[in-house]
Amino acid sequence: MCGVAAIFDPRGPLSGEAAASICAALRHRGPDGESVSTYGPTTLIHTRLAIIDLAGGDQPLHSEDGTCHLVANGEIYNHLELRAELEAAGHTFATHSDCEVIVHAYEEWGPDSVRRLNGIFGFALWDERKETLLAARDPFGVKPLYWFERNGKVGIASEVGAFLAADLIEAAVDEISLEHFLAWRFTPSPRTMFKGVSRLPAASLLVSGPEGVGVRSYRTAPGPKLDGGPDQLAEELASRFEDAVDRQMMSDVPYGAFLSGGLDSTAIVQAMKRKAQEPPLTFTIGFPGAGAELDERSAAAQTAEAIGTRHHATAMEQNDFTAELDACVRHLEEPTGAASAPAAFQLSRFAAESVKVVLSGQGADEPLGGYERHQAGAMLGLIARIPTALARPIVAAAETVPRNERLKRATRLLGPDDDLDRVLQIFEIADADTRSSLTGGPAETAAEERRILAAEILGDLPATRDALAQVLYLDTHMFLPDSLLLYGDKTSMAASLEQRVPFLDLELMRFIERIPARTRVRGLKRKWLYRKALAGRLVPQSVMDRRKHPFATPYDGWLRSSLGDELDRLYAPSSPIAEHVDAAAVHRLTDEHRRGRADHKRILYCLLEFAYWYRAFIEKAPAD
Repeated sequence: MCGVAAIFDPRGPLSGEAAASICAALRHRGPDGESVSTYGPTTLIHTRLAIIDLAGGDQPLHSEDGTCHLVANGEIYNHLELRAELEAAGHTFATHSDCEVIVHAYEEWGPDSVRRLNGIFGFALWDERKETLLAARDPFGVKPLYWFERNGKVGIASEVGAFLAADLIEAAVDEISLEHFLAWRFTPSPRTMFKGVSRLPAASLLVSGPEGVGVRSYRTAPGPKLDGGPDQLAEELASRFEDAVDRQMMSDVPYGAFLSGGLDSTAIVQAMKRKAQEPPLTFTIGFPGAGAELDERSAAAQTAEAIGTRHHATAMEQNDFTAELDACVRHLEEPTGAASAPAAFQLSRFAAESVKVVLSGQGADEPLGGYERHQAGAMLGLIARIPTALARPIVAAAETVPRNERLKRATRLLGPDDDLDRVLQIFEIADADTRSSLTGGPAETAAEERRILAAEILGDLPATRDALAQVLYLDTHMFLPDSLLLYGDKTSMAASLEQRVPFLDLELMRFIERIPARTRVRGLKRKWLYRKALAGRLVPQSVMDRRKHPFATPYDGWLRSSLGDELDRLYAPSSPIAEHVDAAAVHRLTDEHRRGRADHKRILYCLLEFAYWYRAFIEKAPAD
């Protein structure tokens, strides 16, 4: 993994001082080397984390004729197969770097060559002959890529901090993004919380040339549904999963895995054990005093012993959380609404003491149906049949029940009349009245934008696909790239640690998305086929029987004590952030949560994270 940046300016190349500032801003992503290269109006910058071809893989990488130049962040898991095909077509390779296939594939097949890459990547390529700058983000958005265009100047980078460090942009709040964030806990691409800065969507190409700047998707719609029975599909799913893990163990440096003791990480580590020549290194984090459900160190240790790994554990105390949050937000650069991000940040630093690469279980729940919201999606057809006259009193009655946020969110699905609105309602963390009391901002504009973005993605699916299929697809292609994967990349790369996600292997996902949604989720049984695939093959029964819960911190209780006090302090009526969020509304939510009258933990954490982001990037306060 690496840090990349490309700056095109028709008035002349980037100054040496600005280039040095970008290198410094991206150095945590690649501490093993850096380069600044100028080709006419374009400057390419690369900071390297050496994983493959340690001696010869420095960048930029070039075409044989020296007219195409590439800086890339990521790993191409099928690079050996592509290399053989390209060499047979007459191409000559100068290195053994997996990323060199990108530039030769572009020569051979043009911009659509990205469809042939099975990997995680964010890259920029300058084509001198066409005077064109090309950038791409991988199919599921594991690697982020940002860009801006201003007065003919185009900037592309792995992180917004590269632009800020070189004074290429000025940090300001995007008010529509704030509305998105308080509705969904993240900002969907192409927006970011920084006004004027865009995030390249997953599976997208940016082309900047003489005719201007354009972005287009290369996302591939799922193929026809598979017809096999559950037993056959489960067996093939297990086999393909093991192949994906094998591909992603590609490395010339030490690697390991995050192990929570749950289903997904256990399956990865067991598959690694079968393929590796020595026991894998595994890492976990826990929270002392939080109970076994949140403090997974004991469960992880038991699993590690059963599989036979070299296991390591660390812990996060409540008193550490705000300091970790402040540092974490500065690396996240965008609020992600994930209260587990500070813990992931600490865990990444801990793992980086031993390895440079980790495999993680991110991306298992979204396509395979692992969340409660997927159960809601399975029931939307029935919910839609409830008459409006009956729905309204049910919703009103549920709103009076204290601290039962799950019930309230479920009954709110009775409100919308439109099928798409009902699907999108599943993902909302707070009702419209609550959000309006906080910002009074452009809520209708933001809501319509969310509808448009979701409808474009759902256009991949046949009209016959039901609500469950739509929820799974949106979760995978809209929510996952710009939320969990974003924080997974930023928290690991802050520690110069490469995080890989075998569940999102391109070949595996092409198979999974052809499995009927009602087979992935059987009735209300989440991950039904996946669990069938793993049981007796990769995961012991003791792990199968453990209660499903996501990687999380005990932040709910903390919000009733220290974090609640922190919110009150940050949202003082006279504070600058009060220009964007009503302080009195925040205090009301905090008070209701403290007294047990309501469960506002999701929206309160978002407000806490936004306040830390605002201090760091808008007020430019020094780190704690």
